[in-house]
Amino acid sequence: MRSCLFLTLLAPFFANSAPMQLEFLDEFIVPADLRVDGDKVGGLSSIEYNDGRYLLIADDSKNPRYFEANIAIKNQKIEQVEFTKSLPLINQKTDSVVVDPESLRMAPNGKDIIWTSEGSIKYHHAPAIFMQTEQGQVSFTLPEMFNISKASGPRHNAVFEGLTVAHSGQGIWVSAEGALKQDGEESNIEHGSMVRISYFDFASKRMQKQFAYYLEPMVNRPQAKPDAFRTTGLVEILQLNEHQFLTMERSYTSGIADGGNDVSIYLVDMKEATDTSKMASLKQQHFRPASKTLLLNLATVKEQLGSKHIDNLEGMTLGPKLANGNPSLLMVSDDNFNVHGKQLSQVLLFEVKTPAPAH
Repeated sequence: MRSCLFLTLLAPFFANSAPMQLEFLDEFIVPADLRVDGDKVGGLSSIEYNDGRYLLIADDSKNPRYFEANIAIKNQKIEQVEFTKSLPLINQKTDSVVVDPESLRMAPNGKDIIWTSEGSIKYHHAPAIFMQTEQGQVSFTLPEMFNISKASGPRHNAVFEGLTVAHSGQGIWVSAEGALKQDGEESNIEHGSMVRISYFDFASKRMQKQFAYYLEPMVNRPQAKPDAFRTTGLVEILQLNEHQFLTMERSYTSGIADGGNDVSIYLVDMKEATDTSKMASLKQQHFRPASKTLLLNLATVKEQLGSKHIDNLEGMTLGPKLANGNPSLLMVSDDNFNVHGKQLSQVLLFEVKTPAPAH
């Protein structure tokens, strides 16, 4: 079942004005030494559910690819996660483009895929949005605000991290992980920042509208060393209906015993947000960002996980309906192929619930 059709069928559920809740159900750890079609399974930066199967992108610039997988859910538990195929994102023999794969979704036709790359800003390789079709790969045209320069444009490793097919099925929403240079300072432990979420339609493959999103400050880990590496960002988005999204924010601090990851899920409403697509800079501008409500701080469910650990979560998707009729939500973590130390490729399963309306 295609994602936008799935959301259409679930529209009455997500239209409920009662606050949404996410209830943790289960965790599955992908073996660290797993390979499929000769490729190592890891770097899982996004997850997409489509017609009973799952697509997961690998954050690997040397071998850009994505995996097909089957995830068996029974009695609100993950019985098995089976990776079945490894598929290339670019033709390494003919494509000279430098990519850093981050998010992938299936197009409404159920055949084409759309995926994002952060590029490599410090080496002047541009970010990109691609659509891979049976006829070949095409690129979306980015507006000037995403051009790389010293004073403006995206920061390194903080560009197109999130992607969702629009509820209308006519385009996509793409989110930047961090603030553009011209929009202000990056988030730190003292203040947050404004990032942009942009809509591109399939017909023109150009940006048509955009809104600003407030990224929370970094989670302060006072036990960290003064020179600890810290980062935070908007790492995934998922459109639920015409004006609401789920967003995933991840904050990381190095040198922390529990891994240093803090992840939160928000319900975002852009109905009253200002269209910022014509604003070259957000500094000293009057605009209204999207509203947001915290749904889940993953720290509150950490002790329910078998691993007792929240890793580098970066992807989420609505999965199949559960036996009780409620939607499922799955999340996946990017283990960075364990180049920074031991990390987990974990798949988390949640139930999406809304309280019954009062009588």
